[in-house]
Order: sequence, then C-alpha cells, then structure tokens
Amino acid sequence: MAKHEDNIYKINTKAVDDLVDATPENTPHYSEEELKKYRTKSKIQISGKSKALLIKLWFSGAVCYFFIWGLGMYIASTLDLFFVTAIGMGFVKDILENNALRWVADPPGSNDRWMMVPKKRYVSLIFNVLYSFVVMFCVMMTYEGVNGTLSAVTGQTEGVLFGIEPVTFALIYLLFDLFFLWIKHFAAKIIADARSKVEKGD
Repeated sequence: MAKHEDNIYKINTKAVDDLVDATPENTPHYSEEELKKYRTKSKIQISGKSKALLIKLWFSGAVCYFFIWGLGMYIASTLDLFFVTAIGMGFVKDILENNALRWVADPPGSNDRWMMVPKKRYVSLIFNVLYSFVVMFCVMMTYEGVNGTLSAVTGQTEGVLFGIEPVTFALIYLLFDLFFLWIKHFAAKIIADARSKVEKGD
C-alpha cells in the first residue's frame, strides 16, 4: 500500500515539475482536430452567423429599451430623443457590440464582415456614431411611414398605431444595418475587381 502511494506521489510531483518548467520550446503542440476531442460539446450548435445576428439584435433592442423607453419620459422632444439614442447606439456598437462580435469570432476576425467599422481605433467611435445617425434616421422614417400608411387606411389620426418597442425596433434596425453592410461589401468587391483588372492590364 505504501509503495502504491509513493508511486502516486512521484507521478504528481513530476506533473508539477513539468508544469513549472514549461516553456514554448518544450511544450508539445497538438492539432486543432485533437484539441476538439477534449472540448465540451453543446447539444445546441449555433452557427457563427446566427451568433453574430443575435448579438446585433440584442444590443439594438437594449438600446431601445434603455434610451427610447428609459429616457422617453424625461425627453419630451422627439428630435432630442433621436439624437441621444443615435449617440448612445454609436457608443454601444463601438464599445460593446463590436467587442462581443470579436470575442465570439471563430476563427478570429471572421465577424469583421458584420461590423461597419471593424478595426478598433480611436476614430472608430466617431465613425460608429455617425453611422448610427444614418441607420437611426432610416428606422425613424420607417416608423413614420408605417404609421402614416396605417392612419390613411384606418382613418384614425389620433394616437400612435405602430409604437416603438425593443423587438420590432431591433429587427428594423438590424435590417437597415445589414442593408448598409451589403452595400459596403458590394462596393468593396467592385473596387477590388477594378484594381485586379488594372493590375492584370499593366
């Protein structure tokens, strides 16, 4: 019994010594396939695209909840509320949402296509705020258009028929966000193709 305990002690001390003396040179390297065998696998598999869309949807809804619903009772002017929400959305996109997209990206950088300003710089906050103003303007015009149409159809001129709430706001914001991202990638593809043709021509 004592011999067995001595063997266990020697094995454990060897493992500790190996861990203490570990360096990048003497640490064994394993392939990604080998490492995946020992990772915990969830029964619910969510694609990278779905994760990115859910993150964008959640943060847009959160901005609606905290800014439009939360500050709506204190800011009477619709225009002032629009400006405050647009600025808040820009900060949330730059500081929270984009960092969350970078964190869940697998492989790293794969979620850059879901960001209008993927590179983290000091000026990225400014660009994200300006971009949020554009998207917010489209979202508010959508609400105005829908309410105007419903009012014309129903004949009801008093009250708001299609109010702003987090779920529908987040969906509308996400659709415009994806639309502008598509324009960005489409324009980038056209420019890349043009450069490729010029280089081949040279």
